[in-house]
Parts: sequence; structure tokens; C-alpha cells
Amino acid sequence: MNPQNIDRLLVFQTAGGNVLTLQALRRRYGLAPAGTNFYYGINQENCDLFATTGSPLNPTHVSFFDGIMASLRTGTADEVTVVLGVEPPSTATTYNYAFVSAHTNVVRALAAALAGMQAQAAAENKRLAISIRYASEMNDRGEPEQFKASFAEVRQIFRDAAPGTLFSFSPAIRADVDISKIPEYWPGNDLVDIIGGTWYIHGQVQQAKSTANLRDYVLHSAGADKPFALDEVGGANAAATNNDEMLQFMLHQMAALSAQHVAFQYATIFLASDLWGKQATLAFLDSSEPLPPSPEAFA
Repeated sequence: MNPQNIDRLLVFQTAGGNVLTLQALRRRYGLAPAGTNFYYGINQENCDLFATTGSPLNPTHVSFFDGIMASLRTGTADEVTVVLGVEPPSTATTYNYAFVSAHTNVVRALAAALAGMQAQAAAENKRLAISIRYASEMNDRGEPEQFKASFAEVRQIFRDAAPGTLFSFSPAIRADVDISKIPEYWPGNDLVDIIGGTWYIHGQVQQAKSTANLRDYVLHSAGADKPFALDEVGGANAAATNNDEMLQFMLHQMAALSAQHVAFQYATIFLASDLWGKQATLAFLDSSEPLPPSPEAFA
């Protein structure tokens, strides 16, 4: 079953390059996720689309959100959560924050479109909860001062045009990341709604360090007095032949943080790609029985 300190468990998976709908996730994994993730690039392609059509959303974006709205209308749940990664153009080592500043009209149009969907859901007595994670894993790319300035700029646009959205501070939390540098990227309590992050473990060799990094990050962030969440949770053994055991281990570690009064507003199990999801069944979540003891090691 789900750890008691995760309020809303989300699942993200793709097939044929498309994000699976909540209905498809339920058919595939036998559970009803409370929502899913999606990704939007503030890039040249979407800026050109906006200049040509007046819409920031391409057909793939529209199809995704149409599916979310359909789930709200036809499902029994009153609320669906979307964790939306809003990303500047990037390389392996940098984000192009200047490009975002030059195209704030597109950011504003995206915010307005999301606010319209939230208003539509509210008119139907439903709630579309949207958590924006801007420039996620920014600590993998350096330039903390540029990140903070850009985060503030984008946050203000959404605060004006889509006040119903929340903003997640979402650094990378892995065994190979120096989490002591994460505070350099903190944009300020007034700009962050959720202390999030992306947490991954690949193989036994990463378990201890990655888990310690998560624990340290969460406990050192508690003073900000913000709710916690994990925007992506991905796990696999070294050979990528089993995801479920590692995911169980990770959920156990999250549950153990309840002893420090830590709860997570949401967590997304990230299953896209052969590494993070090819072998996942999530059968351990489709049960009324408690999770089994935490596995100690993986091949």
C-alpha cells in the first residue's frame, strides 16, 4: 500500500512518445493514480507556435490536458494533480535563462491557459491542482544567481496570470550530487510553495548515499516551513531488470521520514524510459497489505 505520509501518489509513464492517460495507467498498473507529470519547453518551437497561432499549446499539449479534463469529468475523484515541468532551452550543463526573459509573452500565455483550465474545472465542482517546477534539476547545471533571478521572474508572471498554481523548488537529489550546494539556488520563501525534488537510485551502490542525500535535504529544508513533495521518484537495480524492489525501498525511506514529522504533499513515480520503468509492475501498491520489509540490497 502507499506510505501514509504521501498525500497524493502520482504516476508518469509514456508509450510511443506519448504520456499515458490516467485511464491507461489504471489499466496498465491496476491502481488509480491521483495525477501525473507533464513537461513544457519555453523553446523556439513553442515560441514560433505562439507567434503564428496565438496559442502556447501545440496539439500534443492540448491532447494531454483534454485527457486530464476528461478524467476529472468522468472520474469519481474531485481532484487531479499535474506536476508541470516548465523548462528553458538547455544543454547538459546550462539553462538558457536569457531566452525565457526574452519570451515572457509565451510564459504569460501558458499561465493564462492553465488558469483557464483550472477555472473550467472549478466551474464543474472539480479541482485541477497544478504544481509548476521551473528549471528542474538546476543544481546539475550551475549558475545559481541566474536561476534565482529567472525563477522570480517566471513566478511573478504565474502569480499574476495563474494565481491558482503552485511553484515547486525542484533540485536533483542523487548519489552523485553535492546537496550542500542546493541552498545556493534557493530563490526565497516568498517565491516557493513546495519543497520538491527529483530523487533517483540506480543500483545498490547508490542506495546509501542517495538515501542519505534525500534525508539531509528534507531535514535541512524543514526550517522553511513549506510542504514537501517529490516531483520524480525513479529506481532500478544495476542491470535495470527490476524496478519494483527499488521503488519499494524508496517508498520505505520516504515513510521512515514520518518519524521526523515529514509528509509529502505528492510524489510521482517516474516510469518513463527502459531504465526507470520497463520492468515496473507496481503490484506492491495494489494491495491492502502493508509494504514488506525494506530490501537490503540489489544486484
